[in-house]
Amino acid sequence: MSTHYFIGIRIPQQIAQQIGQARDSWNLSTHKRLTPPGDMHITLVFIGEDRFDELQEIAERLGKIDQASFRLKLAGVKTFGNPETPRIVYAALAESTELMNLQQAVVQQLETLQLSTDPKPFVPHITLASRWKGGSLPASWGLEAMEFLVDSFSLFEIHPQKTPRYREIQTYSLKGDA
Repeated sequence: MSTHYFIGIRIPQQIAQQIGQARDSWNLSTHKRLTPPGDMHITLVFIGEDRFDELQEIAERLGKIDQASFRLKLAGVKTFGNPETPRIVYAALAESTELMNLQQAVVQQLETLQLSTDPKPFVPHITLASRWKGGSLPASWGLEAMEFLVDSFSLFEIHPQKTPRYREIQTYSLKGDA
C-alpha cells in the first residue's frame, strides 16, 4: 500500500485532550474507530498518494502561503451520513473566514499540479469517531465551546497501522497573533 498525504491543522494538545475526554464520556460504542487526541486535526486538503512525485513541489508551494494566525471555536457535534447510523461523528467549527481563506490558499497553491485532490466541498471538522458498527447513539452530545489559536498548518503523512497515524512532514507557521 502506498503512502498517502494530506494538508491540515493539528489540534493543540490541551484542546484535543479535552475533546477526547468529552467524547469518552459519551461511551460511544457505536463506531469502530475513535480518534486518539494526538491524531485530532482539521483536514484542509486530502492529497492521497503522490503518484506524480510532486511532494517536494507541494512542500515548497505551501511555504509561499502568507496568512495571519487566527482563532477557531468549536460549535457542537455533528455527523456525516445517515443521522441514525452516521459514518462519522465530528466536532463542528464555528464559521471562520480566516479558516476558509487558508483552505482556499492551499487549494490555489496546488491547482496546477497533477495530483487529484478530494472534489467534495470543504466542511471544516474534527473527526471524533468513524466506521459505524451499530448500537445506540447518545441522547445528547456534551462538548464545551472551546476556542484555540491556529498558528500553523502542516503537510502530513498517513501511517494507518501506527499510533499516531498522522506524522507531520513539514509545518508552516502563520504570521502574528490572533
